[in-house]
Amino acid sequence: MMPKRILIVDDDSSLCNSFMMLLRGEGYSVDATTDSLEGEILVRQDKYDICFFDYKMKGLNGKDLLKITKNINPPCSVFIVSAMMNIDELCKKEIKAGLLAGVISKPFHVEEILQRIAAINQDSPH
Repeated sequence: MMPKRILIVDDDSSLCNSFMMLLRGEGYSVDATTDSLEGEILVRQDKYDICFFDYKMKGLNGKDLLKITKNINPPCSVFIVSAMMNIDELCKKEIKAGLLAGVISKPFHVEEILQRIAAINQDSPH
């Protein structure tokens, strides 16, 4: 079975790096960038299984990247990651429409992230 392909786009470079190392350590194939525009390029050139997008970034925000990803690669599971208190409210429309796999609040717990990814692995047909 191929390892899941995961993309992380978050302008917090230390979080981005530690998140990437953590997931690689779990055996996932991970790309990460702190630049939202580079994130768009990666989404357009590669088929990811799971994406984690920071909500608030320069250039494109997490919702912009969500729309782009879902247009190109509808089966991809997208999570929005944010430290904003009202993030569930901000993403209500996308959650209702079934576009988002979930919203993750920062600071997040490693276990929560790994459980979310494992749950997706069980759901997916491949």
